[in-house]
Amino acid sequence: MSTRRDYAQLMERVNGALDADCQLHTLAEIAGYPIVLVRRSLRDNVPTVLLTGGTHGDEPAGVEAALAFLQRDVADWLAHFSFEVIICLNAHGYVHNTRHNAQDVDVNWAWGRDDVPEIRVVKDWVRDRRFECVCDFHEDWESPGFYLYEMRRGAPLMGTHVVAAVGQVCPLNLSNEIEVLPAVGGVVLPDEARAKALRGEGVPIELYYDYTDHCLTVETPTEQSMDVRVAAHMAALDTVVAAHMPPGD
Repeated sequence: MSTRRDYAQLMERVNGALDADCQLHTLAEIAGYPIVLVRRSLRDNVPTVLLTGGTHGDEPAGVEAALAFLQRDVADWLAHFSFEVIICLNAHGYVHNTRHNAQDVDVNWAWGRDDVPEIRVVKDWVRDRRFECVCDFHEDWESPGFYLYEMRRGAPLMGTHVVAAVGQVCPLNLSNEIEVLPAVGGVVLPDEARAKALRGEGVPIELYYDYTDHCLTVETPTEQSMDVRVAAHMAALDTVVAAHMPPGD
């Protein structure tokens, strides 16, 4: 596709969405574009949730979901968590509507490459950090519906609850196999051996093993409208955050 997106306009929208609880951080300039993170916080010493969008440049729904989060009233959540949101990690890909970055590298699978600037940005930000959970917003142009990957330790997996919520606003991918992996009801079944074999490559895998006990990659279907895809991402996030809220809240 020849679509070219306006990154300056995206940054204007980000700045327009900033509220009193937001702090904007410019992490780096890559391929001529600022890579920004927004921290939403009202309290110190609370766990942090990391949200990421735009790892693949041809998946704009993740970027729109990150923006939608900035525009929401999350005061109840901010009583218990801070949120850090990488709006668009792969800005060059976003502008040019390509999966890869300016080096023609798939950023999502380049953790072991120190020459990839987007990876250096993530590594620098998360170094010596621990996150309550990580939610990585993606989309899939081949999928007929929403699906997710989940890794979690120390508590039950909750993917089935996420897809139940998302199913109220978006079709699900109910295939028995998704991306050559077994799946049930829109949840790609965890494969610990495969994850360990891919150590040093996949960004979500590395975030899970070294920086969080709960990591989800949520995939919306590109064939649906942007409004539906964003609503699906928000329904997934609602369910995940609710599961991490302290008992009684």
